[in-house]
Amino acid sequence: MKRYRHFLPIEKMGLFFSIACAIHCMTLPIFLFFAPYIASSFAFTSTFEWILVSTSFLLAIILLFQDYKKHRKFLPMIYLALAVLVKVVEVSLGKNPFEWAFGLLLGIFISVAYWVNYQHKVACTCKIKRQA
Repeated sequence: MKRYRHFLPIEKMGLFFSIACAIHCMTLPIFLFFAPYIASSFAFTSTFEWILVSTSFLLAIILLFQDYKKHRKFLPMIYLALAVLVKVVEVSLGKNPFEWAFGLLLGIFISVAYWVNYQHKVACTCKIKRQA
């Protein structure tokens, strides 16, 4: 956990939602196969999925764009764009048996965007100007 102590609390929350989204999408097929009665719970509804995805995208856009303005490193924004593209493709295909794979890719791309952004922040030699 020492590795992540430099993250701002909102960055930790954004990373948490991205990972939670990926885990949610990976476990959904398992729970649907082994326990059909769980599928009707709130955790596996489309409403819950959209809450996770929307929160994850919103936090990622805010945080990564702020860091982009400061560091001018575009790679995290590319990974975020790939995540958005994955979600657009998933929605355009409608219901299909590979929804879990799209969700997993989405979570991975956003998590990688945060990780690459973190690498840029750690390597940055610029000083944060503090207003008095």
